[in-house]
Amino acid sequence: MSTHPDRRDTRRIIVGREYGISFNLKGHFYGDVRITNLSTGGCFALVGARDARLLSRGSVLEGLVLLHPELPKAPILAAVSYVLGGHPGADPMEMVGLGVQFLGMDDEAQRALDVWVTAAHITPVD
Repeated sequence: MSTHPDRRDTRRIIVGREYGISFNLKGHFYGDVRITNLSTGGCFALVGARDARLLSRGSVLEGLVLLHPELPKAPILAAVSYVLGGHPGADPMEMVGLGVQFLGMDDEAQRALDVWVTAAHITPVD
């Protein structure tokens, strides 16, 4: 088992194009951001390179909402745990990947997300 501090410690569910998030960062609204996987502890998001300039490791994402009818709608406090691509000096990329860690959500939303992840693990999504 890895002891690396960024290791994933929750089951990730691969999701389709109809899954996304929205959030606020430093007064900027990011809406309909596509995610590629989701767990009870976070997700992996794709942001256009032009829109990623404010996003860095440790950035706090306020009012994050999961955008899919099956998922809870309560706002989540989250943070960027890593950024994949978009670094100065790197080859230009169309999209930048973000590892997003959920820091806090209300208990009811956490239970609903736990139930969804468990059910999705048993029955593949899409």
